Amino acid sequence: MLSKILNIFGIHPKKLVPLSAADIVQRSREANHVLEWSRGKKLTIFNPPFWGIHHIFIDHKLQHGMICVKQDRSAFVFYGNAYGPYRWEKYDDDLNVIDRGLIETQELTWLIYQDYIIYNGPMLPATNKPYHWGRVIQVDSFNEEIDETWALHIIPYIKETANDCQ
Repeated sequence: MLSKILNIFGIHPKKLVPLSAADIVQRSREANHVLEWSRGKKLTIFNPPFWGIHHIFIDHKLQHGMICVKQDRSAFVFYGNAYGPYRWEKYDDDLNVIDRGLIETQELTWLIYQDYIIYNGPMLPATNKPYHWGRVIQVDSFNEEIDETWALHIIPYIKETANDCQ
């Protein structure tokens, strides 16, 4: 009711999140379709602010890898599946592993859609919103397999691409 009154006066309240709970329930019916669509894809994502522009890679076996290159040129890599990551690594600018760890179930989750990614879990910074989200800004094909050495040759490519955009 309040939104209708505000709309009459030309006031459009800013949505806190792009997808409502009803949108998420509706989209869950298409989860298998989106999962198949995601095979062999590299998704470039804008937001949440603590990750900025980052990338999720999904190989043909549905293994997932997320890479976030930080401003100091260090990089976080998360390895997981369609529901979220199960381990992470942090690399310095010279690609030396400086930290790593395991992620408990539900500590960090992601829901991947063709246009948005929804992130949730206690591992993320606190928010007054129901979830953190990122917008998919580019989709490319990805024909590699995500394994133990995969990140070592992808991170330099991402850094080089980021430099070209500056």
